[in-house]
Amino acid sequence: MSVRTACPGSCTTSSDAEYAAGVGESLQWSNDAIAYIRSRGDRYPDGVGIEPAWAQEVMDDVDLLAFEPDPKSRMGASRFIGHSRSAGRVLVVIAYRDLDGDLHGINAWPATGADIRLYEQGDDDGQDD
Repeated sequence: MSVRTACPGSCTTSSDAEYAAGVGESLQWSNDAIAYIRSRGDRYPDGVGIEPAWAQEVMDDVDLLAFEPDPKSRMGASRFIGHSRSAGRVLVVIAYRDLDGDLHGINAWPATGADIRLYEQGDDDGQDD
């Protein structure tokens, strides 16, 4: 079991590699972050509230796709794309690492468009599993 890393260009530094996400890595959520992801349906038309347990299922997905750091992030956060069995769909989870390397959840939402395509492409390293 290995995490697929998806970092176009040179987005991995030696310190990032030290903290590369592993399948089953635990996410820590503040009460404010939990309230935020659960209330997506209140903020967006047809939005879906996300449960922290669903985000943890993403981290437990053997096909987890990790962008560490996410090239789209202005704060150096990481993006994880994986399947949540309980949610019945692929989700995107945004998290940041503290100085100890622990992951703290910031946001999560149902994957769409490019994120789903990336996830569905699978491990394209040319190796047979």
